[in-house]
Amino acid sequence: MSQVCKIRVRGSDQQPFKYSAAFVWGESGSPATSLGPAELYAEGDLAAYLEDWGADRGDIMNLLSSLEKAAAAEIAVVLTDEQFELLWSRPPLI
Repeated sequence: MSQVCKIRVRGSDQQPFKYSAAFVWGESGSPATSLGPAELYAEGDLAAYLEDWGADRGDIMNLLSSLEKAAAAEIAVVLTDEQFELLWSRPPLI
């Protein structure tokens, strides 16, 4: 069984980082889990990270294009059972 969710990407509040990302679950649209390191550096790091979580390359390019025009954007990913378990077994980032 796989889990469909979205990843919300926005500009980072912490310098020198460019982006931050968080998983968004269900209908609430509220971030549930930050992604990996609290912040990501730039387009290449973000693209590689999203691809690791199962995002399609074309969708990643569209997301990066959207981020040039907007403060935030979302991308859908389908997590495998293993990825889902990994996400929920990690201690929360503070």
